[in-house]
Amino acid sequence: MDDEDDERESYRVRQYEPTDREAVLSLYETVFDRTDPNWFDWRYVENPYLDETPVAVAETESDGEIVGARPSVPIPLRAGDERVLAVVQVDPMVDPDHRRRGLFSKMVTHVYDHYATREPQVSIGFPNEAVLGALDKLGERLSLHRGVTREFPVYYRVQNPTALASLGGERAGKTLGKLATAATRGYLSLRTGTPADADVSVRRETGVPAEELAGLVAASPLSHVHADRDAEFYAWRYANPRFEYETLLAERRGSPVAAFVVGTQLGLDSAVVHVTDVAPLTGGEAWVDAVDALLARVVADNEDADLLSVFGEALPERLLGKYGFTRNDEGPLSRVTSPNYLVARPLTDESVDEWTVGGRRLSDGERWRFTFCEREIG
Repeated sequence: MDDEDDERESYRVRQYEPTDREAVLSLYETVFDRTDPNWFDWRYVENPYLDETPVAVAETESDGEIVGARPSVPIPLRAGDERVLAVVQVDPMVDPDHRRRGLFSKMVTHVYDHYATREPQVSIGFPNEAVLGALDKLGERLSLHRGVTREFPVYYRVQNPTALASLGGERAGKTLGKLATAATRGYLSLRTGTPADADVSVRRETGVPAEELAGLVAASPLSHVHADRDAEFYAWRYANPRFEYETLLAERRGSPVAAFVVGTQLGLDSAVVHVTDVAPLTGGEAWVDAVDALLARVVADNEDADLLSVFGEALPERLLGKYGFTRNDEGPLSRVTSPNYLVARPLTDESVDEWTVGGRRLSDGERWRFTFCEREIG
């Protein structure tokens, strides 16, 4: 993501208008080799948290051709007792014929400036290493040092090592031969544990019961920063047409204790299943026993999947290890997967000495508790 200036063409950056729809969809096709109008509408147009469609577009001054876009996805965050609106910055796009002309920097700066005096108070991004490097060049201009940059772990249960090529591209392909060795097969050996509490039963529902999950979350609040999972959020969030979702509910004596949202990504060559979310995000011994039973059910229900995956630190690591999940930064997986970064900063035109929301210091990376619920959005 190189931002060398080039004066051969002049550009202006502005907010998206409805007449820009086809041009932005075309840009998605050019840059990401995929156009999905229903997904675009779900993500940006039908999002319930802002009245405007939160996409910045770059156009040529000579003829108004749209050659770049920087979309954002608004989501509510909960930090302690306070709810704030965040924008997740996603999918930076520049037409290949207009790269190396500073458009990425112009669009990022526009987004920060546009929302500095508007409702969203937090900017979030999940950049790859190239975008992270480009943002680093803008660090002083955007006061990124007031925010947080940290890496989140991803856990994989590898049931078909060849599917790892979908995670790390060329780097993964070069390592797949090594993954077939006896030693590596031992490291990635699939373990299936037995739940500790036989009194916990698990039932399955197609889709996501928004009201029921919102009730579980409300009963066990979490002090860490996370998406505010009320019924409206669940209803919108799990209408994502690129995934198929189901819910597993762990019950003791007929009462739900915890639940998993399990997502299968559509349109991939490999069968990749996410433990997308857990409700609630925290709990005591009964919650741990419920998570134990839920992990056992996820493994049992998805024997034919190539990969099972968990994002973040919400689930106890010892339970993930019990069921054969390995961190992406350990062993052979570190050679075939890419880091998952979070970059977050306050959106304001005021000076910020210490970034706090709801009495929580958000510049502390350990204060953030995300799952695939947040990560799949970005």
